[in-house]
Amino acid sequence: MTHWVTADPHFGHANIIRFCNRPFPDVEAMDAHILEQYRARVRPGDDLWILGDFAVGKSNGTQRAAVRAMFDAFPGRKHLVLGNHDRPWIRDLPWDSVTQIADILVDGRRLFLCHYPMITWPGARRGGLQLFGHVHRNWPGTRNSVNVGVDIWDFRPITLPEIEGRAATLPVNRHWDEVEPGCAFPTVLCAWCSATLDPQTVFGHALVRSDRLVVAQDGTTIARIGVGLPRDLTEDDHLCPECIGGHLSLGHLTLPAGHRYVEKINRSIPEDREA
Repeated sequence: MTHWVTADPHFGHANIIRFCNRPFPDVEAMDAHILEQYRARVRPGDDLWILGDFAVGKSNGTQRAAVRAMFDAFPGRKHLVLGNHDRPWIRDLPWDSVTQIADILVDGRRLFLCHYPMITWPGARRGGLQLFGHVHRNWPGTRNSVNVGVDIWDFRPITLPEIEGRAATLPVNRHWDEVEPGCAFPTVLCAWCSATLDPQTVFGHALVRSDRLVVAQDGTTIARIGVGLPRDLTEDDHLCPECIGGHLSLGHLTLPAGHRYVEKINRSIPEDREA
């Protein structure tokens, strides 16, 4: 049995294609694609949690019949966490549960489900994740509060490992230490300027590895220690982009074979490619 999570499908809502720049020619194509994604993943014994805005549109007989047909077409136990567009006729569909919020345990991890993003929630201090929708493409979330809406997940439901993978790439909420003092996420300091760096979101800073300075994310060599960089750096020192830029010039960079550096875009590209 798998728990699947999604938000904001907006079945039947033609204007959402324009509002959120969804890649569909019309609402029928959008509805069919999202329904196909549900059916391709969710199995009869699974739980599907929809964090609000299941369907939007005129509540006439034709609309209600179309929505009911889509509801009946995807498998699994269906749970609705109410959003701002879920009218009474949506709530009256034969859901397995309808709640304002849900607090569930999946593979040992506490998940707090709400249509809206939150700064803190029950279990937040002990590694719980908060999952939300509502904001569509406007904001992916933070380290422990993750947007699960269809607009940033290729219109498909997702599982906890996928959520945890994305959470690891997101920054810590800048208000976290204010609302949950004494429960800080781990940090590291730049060896030169002592700026606080996030060791989990490593894109943009670098590590000392033996005689090299490498990109923390993928180990690509930036420069050799002692060639534009002081020799007093020690193994695993972190350096921020500002300090790296202040010490290195173009002549100090170690470029991949067959690449050239293009200053106007601040990156190296293959020698045979136009900038």
